[in-house]
Amino acid sequence: MLHAYRAFPRLTTLLVASFGALAFASCDSNDNESSPKYNLNKDGSNVFVLNEGQYGTPNGEVSLFSKSSRTLLDNSTFHTVNQRDLGDVVQSMLVVGEQGYIVLNNSKKVEVVNLKTFASVATVNGLEQPRYAVAAATNKVYISEWVSLGGAGRVSVLDTRTNIITKTIAVGRQPEQLLLAGGKVYVANSDENTVSVINPSTDAVEATITVQDGPSSLVQDQAGTIWVLCGGITRYGNTPPYPVLSSTPANLIKLNTTTPAASVVLPFARGGASNLRLNGAKTKLYYRYAGAVYEMNTTATTLPATPLIRRSFYGFDVDPADNTIYGSVAPFTTTGKFIRYQATGAAIDSFNVGLLPNGFVFY
Repeated sequence: MLHAYRAFPRLTTLLVASFGALAFASCDSNDNESSPKYNLNKDGSNVFVLNEGQYGTPNGEVSLFSKSSRTLLDNSTFHTVNQRDLGDVVQSMLVVGEQGYIVLNNSKKVEVVNLKTFASVATVNGLEQPRYAVAAATNKVYISEWVSLGGAGRVSVLDTRTNIITKTIAVGRQPEQLLLAGGKVYVANSDENTVSVINPSTDAVEATITVQDGPSSLVQDQAGTIWVLCGGITRYGNTPPYPVLSSTPANLIKLNTTTPAASVVLPFARGGASNLRLNGAKTKLYYRYAGAVYEMNTTATTLPATPLIRRSFYGFDVDPADNTIYGSVAPFTTTGKFIRYQATGAAIDSFNVGLLPNGFVFY
């Protein structure tokens, strides 16, 4: 009997999600009483580079880069400040005011830090393969989680006043990125063809929108339109050489939330499109596809034929302050680096960081 599973471009998403019983998170407070090493201002000059680290070890880390001095200040920011390991597989990070919520996938936790000093505020435990987070409503953060392979995923609701999980919400299989738009939380269910819509007033799914296969990232443009990037789904057999059983192409969707059937669907030739992003003005879309980065106006009606940057990246983002493009290279066996590009696609500079850099947070 052949077993099928969802394939992803990144190392962490290739890992099999562990089976686990539904558990509510606990909160361990961590007070750092020493003099702060950093006193960062939220002025857009700081970039946190997320380094996954080696799977199965607690060596995930956050690098700190200063845009103003063009200097990499620290490749182990969390350990430098808190004198302990951050955890296993830094998946993503959410900024809410002056607090950062670092999502650690295989450690099954979220580390909450003060972003001015990077001192630990709390540790939220008891999660199951957490992926991404978004802030919505007052004092709430929503965290997507894989729970079991092939089974429904969930979204946990974190009370930011207590750093305790107050509720879990069942969604589709392998939920990835979340988006707050129009007062609703949209959840991309990447191992199927749906987007769950959560009402923060009730913390319940009020609608499930059918899209194309493999939705993974979502953005909202200047006009208020939601765009969904679906990477397609590839199914494999469960015995070597793990043959491809089926594969569906990627699609970029201009979502009509009131009449989903009227959504504009822009198909790719094959699967693998990922990392949908916006420029600072929210008038241009960016995404990774076929070993390159593409740029597209939100008013366009067709996909661009020519890439902006002809290079494959492990992680990718666009600085909303000046539209500088950040792309990371991850050799897997040695430390990685990130490269900065002008909005035109011309390279600026590059810096060595930690193991498997997968994302960037601008502060």
